[in-house]
Amino acid sequence: MAEQREAQILDHPLATSSNASRGRMIPEPPDPIRPVFQRDAHRILHCTAFRRLRYKTQVFFSPENDHISTRVDHSLYVSSIAQTIAGALGLNRELVTAIALGHDLGHGPFGHAGEHVLDKLWMRTDPKRVFQHELHSLRVVDRLAVRPSTREQGLNLSYEVRDGIVCHCGERAEQYLSPRPKPGPNLENIKQRATTPFTLEGCIVRMVDRIAYIGRDYEDALAVLGKLPALPAKARRVLGGDNRTIINTLVNDLITENLKTPERLGFSDPVFEAVNSMYRYNFKYIYNHPDIVEYARKTEQMLTCLFEFGQRILSSREPSAWGVQYRDDAIPTTELQHFIAGNYPAAKRPAMSQVLIDFISLMTDRYARLLFEEIVLPKPLISAFRRR
Repeated sequence: MAEQREAQILDHPLATSSNASRGRMIPEPPDPIRPVFQRDAHRILHCTAFRRLRYKTQVFFSPENDHISTRVDHSLYVSSIAQTIAGALGLNRELVTAIALGHDLGHGPFGHAGEHVLDKLWMRTDPKRVFQHELHSLRVVDRLAVRPSTREQGLNLSYEVRDGIVCHCGERAEQYLSPRPKPGPNLENIKQRATTPFTLEGCIVRMVDRIAYIGRDYEDALAVLGKLPALPAKARRVLGGDNRTIINTLVNDLITENLKTPERLGFSDPVFEAVNSMYRYNFKYIYNHPDIVEYARKTEQMLTCLFEFGQRILSSREPSAWGVQYRDDAIPTTELQHFIAGNYPAAKRPAMSQVLIDFISLMTDRYARLLFEEIVLPKPLISAFRRR
């Protein structure tokens, strides 16, 4: 019944219907009320990994200002904008919603600065491995995300949602994007950010990822950093001078271009040139601002300390003994013990570096800071003074 109602509103030639889904890794009976992609969106929304995004950096680290975007805000912005485009084009709104909500679950603490540190640490121990948040997002939804009311590890999402998540990278300057013609390769084997999504809905999220942050980051920077140089004349003339106008311009341009060429999604020439101009501006004056660079340096010190602490703990034990015989008075050690015991069956524990990457990547900014303080700072001496 739910799939029949859905089919009535999907009138784009490349729309993805729930009936056409390639299914889940573990088959499940259909839901009588919710189509498959709507169920996926609800699973993501209720999992603990999504809740942690509210305390993860978007651009400005550990924001104390409630009006500065965090990673959960960005995910909701992407979801809202993607739904608008999908609805206007007759594509599957539920599918773009699920992909958008889950696309950044693999981000570690401290945003892209943290991502670069985790990549560096992993390559130091295993040169063949890379940490890219979109690849790790797939690992989170497949293996690490938890729905509190169940004992299951992972969310068992549909192929189309998992594909959109692992292929969502919004850091590439792409004018047009078309779905790849075949579903393969195995999603867990994707290592290249150039791999495009299998569905046009996935392409929407990939394009919207940039739409959602390019103007928002600028307005957040004005609030945090104060006065900034004027926007490039081309960007202001074509896109507008505020986030609302920028989003409206980009959304309308994407819709207009797809109505002309339904097989692809993208920007007209003048709009694409303006987007690139705006991105270069953000990169120069925001992402490489001295305050951001300095905080990134401190972030590297914190995450390196946490990683090396974990190495010292785990390297002193055989892999089969991980999760037992830890000192109960060492809070970081106990937390790592609980994480290992709760996420990996004793007979199927991955390499030490993978365990530590998983452990750190799921941390929020403030949790990472508190754990760092627990490891580095001396214990208070108040109780000792009171005994005198």
